Amino acid sequence: MPTLKGRGATPRVWFETRGGRSRPPMVLLHGFTGTHRTWDALADRLGKTCFLIMPDLPGHGRSATQRSSASMSVRATADAVLRLMDAVCRGRRVALVGYSLGGRVALDLAARHPGRLSCLVLEGASPGLRLPEEREERRRADRALAHDIELRGLEWFVDYWQDTPLFAHQRLLPPEAFDAIRRDRLSNTARGLAMSLRAAGTGEMAPLWDELGGIATRVLVVVGSADRKYAEVGMDMWARIPGSSLAEVDGAGHCVHLDKPAEFVDLVEEFVGGGSPPLRASSTPRRGRSR
Repeated sequence: MPTLKGRGATPRVWFETRGGRSRPPMVLLHGFTGTHRTWDALADRLGKTCFLIMPDLPGHGRSATQRSSASMSVRATADAVLRLMDAVCRGRRVALVGYSLGGRVALDLAARHPGRLSCLVLEGASPGLRLPEEREERRRADRALAHDIELRGLEWFVDYWQDTPLFAHQRLLPPEAFDAIRRDRLSNTARGLAMSLRAAGTGEMAPLWDELGGIATRVLVVVGSADRKYAEVGMDMWARIPGSSLAEVDGAGHCVHLDKPAEFVDLVEEFVGGGSPPLRASSTPRRGRSR
């Protein structure tokens, strides 16, 4: 699979594609500790109607780990994704889907280049921390964790990470699904994840709350009903982004596309196709509204 070489402070990015190039393009951005493989369960279905571009974000998978934090920041990563869109999509507007860290990167790109997108899907995403003291506290915690990752190693960190409350819901998945998530996390490197935390952690990110009102593209915010923290953040974003839609998926935690892949694909296909998903999505008759 191809690699887009870095330029200046823009990092080198490895990516995989799926589906015919004549189809509408869709870029899928994974979260922290993931790789492009996180989309495997969805790619066969989405690739039937879209041309999928799935990069490994800097410090993850086969993409480069940069020497400087500036080259792996959320802004630098968003610039790398924009260059990837330029190189592969050749001027066509892109449906951009971002989960967690990938959602923060997608938000940064959308706030600065809304005309490049046909639509934006944000899953378990945040515009950052509002208060300087919150950001400083998070920076200190992330730097300490990055040090521990390098000191104790990747397997220690993956064990620690999958046991955090944010991912407790994944313990309910079938063993083969849980094992696949673990293998994906273990395909990274301790150095890459540590650098990603230092460079692109939520505390390092310039908050985008004030930019939400100016995002001039169709936006769908997806949250899991069991992920109360990010469900509240999602509600707040939905209220601030003009014309946006919100979908809360019953029985899903932070990572909706792995907890409830069929429901997630239903929402994305409906939205990318021009529909407005309901406020609540479940296996029972759905109800709700969109903005």
